[in-house]
Amino acid sequence: MSNLNNIRDILEQIHSLQIQLNELNESLRRAPLVLKAQEGNIQKQLANLNRINETYQKLRSEAKQKESEVTANDQALDKRRTQLQESKSNKEYQALQLQIKADEAARSVLMDEALEIIEKADQYAHNVPDAETELKKVREIYEATKKKFAEDKPEIEAKITLFKQLLEKEEAKLPRDFSEIYKRLVHNVGGNEALAVVENQKYCGGCNHQIPINSLAQILQKKPITCSSCARLLYLPKDFVFDKG
Repeated sequence: MSNLNNIRDILEQIHSLQIQLNELNESLRRAPLVLKAQEGNIQKQLANLNRINETYQKLRSEAKQKESEVTANDQALDKRRTQLQESKSNKEYQALQLQIKADEAARSVLMDEALEIIEKADQYAHNVPDAETELKKVREIYEATKKKFAEDKPEIEAKITLFKQLLEKEEAKLPRDFSEIYKRLVHNVGGNEALAVVENQKYCGGCNHQIPINSLAQILQKKPITCSSCARLLYLPKDFVFDKG
């Protein structure tokens, strides 16, 4: 236990296990969040389909109404044309002619409006199957994701149990002065943030803060040293070379 490499190896192994545990726990935590987001997407696509269907039905109803108005106008025109043929005075004849012209103009407007609404309805008729396909797709994605998470969960939980056991064994190997600092950090910031390796011979791997030379020297002397910036317990990589300059 007095050997620096032993302490370094223990800290490195603890750090690796903590990182893996964090990733595994994140996978379990992320699963319901992903499913919830996909459920929201399903609801969004369902609402879109309902909106398109409602608009389509509304346009069809409006088109039928316009067609009814055109039919009623045609019937009125037929009636007035008959009346025109049966008119008994020039005054009545002229009045019917004016009315027929007004009805024909109204019929033209109604036909334009009916055709415009029918065209819009036809466009939405194409949108309905597209929206149904999109809804089916997001539902299939949701079911596939849900199935995969259900299949992966037992394996992830088994790994968590195993890594926790391995972690406890490694933590028990720490000297008391290291263990006290490490336990405090785990309690305060979590295991994944408790340790950091020294990178590029002088920087904290957690926050990239430059480690003073005297701190590096103390680590070499098997002292428990924390980063003055992020408070992580530091350890040296295997390829560390101390540079006094």
